[in-house]
Amino acid sequence: MAPRLGIFLIWAGACIFLQLDHVDGALKPMGAHPSATVKPENKCVFPFNYRADRYYDCTKADSFYHWCSLTEDYRGSWKYCAATDYAKCVFPFVYRGLTYESCTTDGSLFRISWCSVTPNYDHHGAWKYC
Repeated sequence: MAPRLGIFLIWAGACIFLQLDHVDGALKPMGAHPSATVKPENKCVFPFNYRADRYYDCTKADSFYHWCSLTEDYRGSWKYCAATDYAKCVFPFVYRGLTYESCTTDGSLFRISWCSVTPNYDHHGAWKYC
């Protein structure tokens, strides 16, 4: 009984794993290769719109790895993010009506330094750790 149960569990696990991969022909599939026209000099465009969301930094939306769009409105041109592609801090930025010229710990529950990736955090709410 145990060998059959083990084989069944492996088979059931593989079926469940295979079902987790969402497929939508209009979007890039998980694990797909970047756009064929992507060259090293292609830059990420921030912010960019993907589906119903606006992204101010690289995202893992519908992917196992961070990626970015090469156009403001995603239309299939994208690339995986390298260390130099992630959004940069924007200074000065506005947070709670105050202007900040450098990273701050204000508003951070654990007092970890952060910054806005847009000129107005109050409006966009986009940030990253410093």
